[in-house]
Amino acid sequence: MNFHGLIGAIVFLILGILELAVLQRTLDLALRQRYEKAKLTQQQGLEPGRIMTLLRVQSLLVMPVLGFLLGRVMIG
Repeated sequence: MNFHGLIGAIVFLILGILELAVLQRTLDLALRQRYEKAKLTQQQGLEPGRIMTLLRVQSLLVMPVLGFLLGRVMIG
């Protein structure tokens, strides 16, 4: 286990958590309102829960892995 990669993963995890908090505050409400309005016309598309799940995976899984890989290159 590389120390630089671990530091990079922790930094990117923190950035991912901050990103997720901002997106949940701004994007989630707008997506749910648009989805409910579009249900009247039967053109709602993807559920907001699925979009938010993809954002959670990106923020909490992909970001730390990316940070681990980049941490070894950038710091080490």
